[in-house]
Amino acid sequence: MSRIIAENTLKRLALPLLICVCLSARAGLDLSLPDIGDPASQVMTPTEEQQIGQQMMGEVRRQLPLGNDPEINAYIQDLGARLASHGDAPDYSYHFFIVDSPQINAFAMPGGYIGINTGLIQATRTESELGAVLAHEIAHVTQRHLARQLLRDRGSGWRTAALILAGILIGTQSPQAGSAATMSAMAGMIQQQLTYSRADESEADRVGMQTLVKAHFDPEGMPRFFGRLLQASRYRDEPPAFLSTHPLTERRIADAQARVRQLASGKVFESPKYDLMRARLEVLNARLPEDAVNEFQAQLERSSAKPWAAQYGLALALQHTGEYARARTILLRLLRTHGEYAPYFVGLAEVSRAAKQPEQALTAVREGLSLFPDDYALRVLHVETLLDEGHAQQAQRIATTVVSDHPEDANLWQLVARAADSAGQQVQAQLAMGHYYYLRGDIPSALEQIKHVLESSKADEYQKSRATALRAQWQAVLKQRSKDR
Repeated sequence: MSRIIAENTLKRLALPLLICVCLSARAGLDLSLPDIGDPASQVMTPTEEQQIGQQMMGEVRRQLPLGNDPEINAYIQDLGARLASHGDAPDYSYHFFIVDSPQINAFAMPGGYIGINTGLIQATRTESELGAVLAHEIAHVTQRHLARQLLRDRGSGWRTAALILAGILIGTQSPQAGSAATMSAMAGMIQQQLTYSRADESEADRVGMQTLVKAHFDPEGMPRFFGRLLQASRYRDEPPAFLSTHPLTERRIADAQARVRQLASGKVFESPKYDLMRARLEVLNARLPEDAVNEFQAQLERSSAKPWAAQYGLALALQHTGEYARARTILLRLLRTHGEYAPYFVGLAEVSRAAKQPEQALTAVREGLSLFPDDYALRVLHVETLLDEGHAQQAQRIATTVVSDHPEDANLWQLVARAADSAGQQVQAQLAMGHYYYLRGDIPSALEQIKHVLESSKADEYQKSRATALRAQWQAVLKQRSKDR
């Protein structure tokens, strides 16, 4: 399923892209870094960091298989926002995203861009463990560790940025993807350049643990998960990718355990949504849907500690095997017995869409939205079910509203374009596709969409004015990119 596609994509891109990225440390990556001033200066502003992060994120969107499941994406964004609001820079603009890779890794980029692999999510056992990793990465941002890395090589910040991107790529693929010897050599070079110092790691642990406690998570989640990673690394030829840039030692874990004892931990709140999203990931990443059905049935037979999560996973897996009636029965029972959670309404809508019952899907979405009006996955499903029913104009209006709340969501811009095209609004569709290509880092294609708008006899003055402004903005980025090569 999605994991097979992701692995095949990574294997196809792995070696040539790694070589390209690493060589670009000399030749100039397809990445425009702003002029960060006199190398003697020891200050990099948050705006400069944000500019670098935006350019790097464009490359990440173009080169890596990012998670495209609205519900899982929304969950990780909500979890990240909850933690960030209790961090040292609650007003900082963070962007949390999923990489569809089985490798255990998470990473931060300049500008508050924080990625987490699906493999790491599935390796955690509690939401506090997952929160510990995110809190640690948030601390790297708030304590300016990434800015220090860039300043360390300030005369050629593009070189460090290129190595960061290469390290991210290595952290998304299995050792079998490409030449093991070449990969190992490149990984060694990158690790030497980018490994966080012991002082940085200790500071990120300390600050991250304080954030965990303030956000009402269990601080024990940090030493517990890191300890399990360290233990597992001793019995594997290839340690988890996370450890390549976040070195773990017994001393560091002992220090984290000591901090747990010193902190006054209050009430812990872990959302049931964590377990539901882990179950959802298991279904999406199963090689065969029947494998997921068998796994969740086995969990229920073993008297799972959280039977509702296993039942939810079973319902999703049954949908993929075409057993729609049985899946629907399970989800309706969960709504009655476990509670009205948004994922159950999403599941009902998805089952109905798969069964070619758009009216039932629309009913499930509207019932869910009446309880959770801001739920991202339900809002996206609302647009998709309206398109299924042929209500293109309404779908376009809603999609436009949703994207205004999530302007950096490339997939959402693509959905806006689809809705606009279905509604016969070609100019709006072209503008939306321009945003989609820009966010994917493909500025020439974005400018081509703008050209179509400016040449269109159907575009009104407002649309042409907007297109002109976007063209100027994107051409400036493209010019800077060419200048920095």
